[in-house]
Amino acid sequence: MSDKSDLENRAIEAIWNYREAFAVVGRLERKERSAHRAVTRILPELGRALRSQDTRCLKNSIKIGSAAVSRQNEAWANLTEATARLDSAHSTLAALERQLGYLPKVSKPRDSG
Repeated sequence: MSDKSDLENRAIEAIWNYREAFAVVGRLERKERSAHRAVTRILPELGRALRSQDTRCLKNSIKIGSAAVSRQNEAWANLTEATARLDSAHSTLAALERQLGYLPKVSKPRDSG
């Protein structure tokens, strides 16, 4: 019976880890979308600056565009890392479900202390 109890406790922990990883991926997806929108918004402005040959405007557009691209790259890297953690949490949870034959119900949130 203690083996089953241990598996249930591990499955509950895996469920919490999966939920947390899923929430992180959701937040990071929103950040990445926002960063992507910033990059796509700067492109027309950059095109206008190139056509106008206004050096000051072009430098400003490049600076803004570079910051937007950096933000998107960082968001993408964070999202990639978080997705790997989510995949790992899912694999762990699936393995525990196979061992138990079910997933235990988790109604209360994890203790933060």
